[in-house]
Amino acid sequence: MKTRLLSLVMAMAFCATFLPAQGRGGGGSGGSGGMQRGGSGSQGQTPGMGRGDMRGQSRTPVGQTQQDRDRIRATDQQRDRLRTCDQTAQQVRSQARQMARDAGGSKFNAEQSRQQRDQLRDRIQTMQQDHEQLMTGLSAEQREGLQNRIQTMDQVRERVNTQMQQVDAELNQDNPNGKLVRQHAREMEQSMKEWQKEYRKMQTEMGAGV
Repeated sequence: MKTRLLSLVMAMAFCATFLPAQGRGGGGSGGSGGMQRGGSGSQGQTPGMGRGDMRGQSRTPVGQTQQDRDRIRATDQQRDRLRTCDQTAQQVRSQARQMARDAGGSKFNAEQSRQQRDQLRDRIQTMQQDHEQLMTGLSAEQREGLQNRIQTMDQVRERVNTQMQQVDAELNQDNPNGKLVRQHAREMEQSMKEWQKEYRKMQTEMGAGV
């Protein structure tokens, strides 16, 4: 009987000693699993950082566009010249329109048209002088940035000069044809309308406004 009791006590002592130790070992294993999950979470942050880098790269073209605008931005003096050029262009356009109206009347007055032609020539000369001053004042970077605009305006200017020559040639006749004078004057008005549009686009591009 004593032997059985002794065996039972030894068995209980064994259980009390080793079973809690195994439980703690299992807890440690669980903690290790927790660390692994934590490590997995830290790896999940890497794609987020990548997206941040990509977002930064997507803004780059916008910054370049702003840099381009700053590169050709008008000075105060250039703003004044742009406004002056727009005003003189409007004067030429108005003069050409008035000439076309008068030449298209029921009674063509050649002498009146010649006077208007002289006024128109003077206004065109003033307009071109203002334009040359504006072009001379542009920096190399501005010329590069506005290259297409400048080329278009040069083409329109050549067209206006040709139309002025056509008006001259007709009015230099002994008996000029009023319909032809009217046609050339109207074509010149349309050219000047296009010229003004190019000026106003240039003003926008250079941040000068209208």
